[in-house]
Formats: sequence, structure tokens, C-alpha cells
Amino acid sequence: MVFLSSMLRTLNSVLKRFLKEWVLLTFLPLYLILTFVLTFGTVSGESMEPTLYDGERLLVLKYPRWLTVWGILRSFPQHGQLLVLKAPADSEYAIEKGWFGLEHRPYMVKRLIGKPGDTLEIREGEVWLNGKKLPEPYASEARGADSLPEIKLKEDEYFVLGDNRATGSSVDSRYYGPVKFSDLAGPVVPLF
Repeated sequence: MVFLSSMLRTLNSVLKRFLKEWVLLTFLPLYLILTFVLTFGTVSGESMEPTLYDGERLLVLKYPRWLTVWGILRSFPQHGQLLVLKAPADSEYAIEKGWFGLEHRPYMVKRLIGKPGDTLEIREGEVWLNGKKLPEPYASEARGADSLPEIKLKEDEYFVLGDNRATGSSVDSRYYGPVKFSDLAGPVVPLF
């Protein structure tokens, strides 16, 4: 009986040490960093060519989004910035089947073209922002003849496009409409 009691105390001590040292000192900081500071991702598909290619690794900076949510930063997001985001939840493009047939809302990389209050239009593949043709040296040369009538973005509406503008190469705001701030994860930095 004394042996069992001693064994339980030892096990209790080991468990407390494990929780303190591994969970609190390792997993909690890692969770906080990956949730609020940064994380890594991989480009999937050709929608961002020629800027980003399939399989390219990215660093997703989450802190600009959170600093904006907390009212500390006002400069996020910026026109022309590459962002990781999700399609609007009510869009037919929002849900994807993953492992074991489970559905999830995938993240994607797109370029921010329009912000709340902006007026934009697409004329035969060329973007017009607030009445001026938008210079887009990053966009693919093979632009489709896509057109979109003029729209004015409302509060909390962001318009995103892929850099590969060949017709059907990028599912973006032309298909699912503007995205909300809550669907933005953060800007990206290409790694390799």
C-alpha cells in the first residue's frame, strides 16, 4: 500500500512537471505565436502566377490583422498587398472537401485591389480603380476579356484578385464577390 501511494505521488509530480514544462512553456507560446503572430503556408495552384508559383512556401504575418482588430494599427490591409484569406462563407467557393471527405474553408492567396469606399470596374481584363486605370505590372500578360460592371465597395468589403488573369485561372472576387475583414488572415512574404 505504501508503495502504491508513493507511486501515485511520483506520477502526480511527473504529470504536474509535464504540464508545467511542456504545455505551458512550449505548447502555449507556440499556439500564441501561430495564432497571433505568424504561420507558414504553401501556394496551391496557379492563380497567383507569375508572382507566386504552385508549391512555393510563404510566411503569413498574422500580427497586422490582430493589431488592426485591437485598434493599434490602421495601415492594414493596403492596396496591392498579397493576402491570405478565405472566400466568403456564403459563397459556393467557400467549402472544399479535404482529408477523409471532411469539409473545410480553405485559405487562399490573392492580391488586394479594392478597399471600403473604392469604386472599381473591370473592362476587358483591365482594372479601373476610382476612375483610373490601375497599373498592374504583377498581373499575367494572358489576361482574359473578363468584365465587371462598376461597383462601389461598402464598409467592410475588400476586393481581391489573383495575379493570373487568364480566364478561369483564378477564383477570386470576380466570382465570389467582396470579402469581409474577418476573412483576412494577413499579408504574406514569399520564402522560397
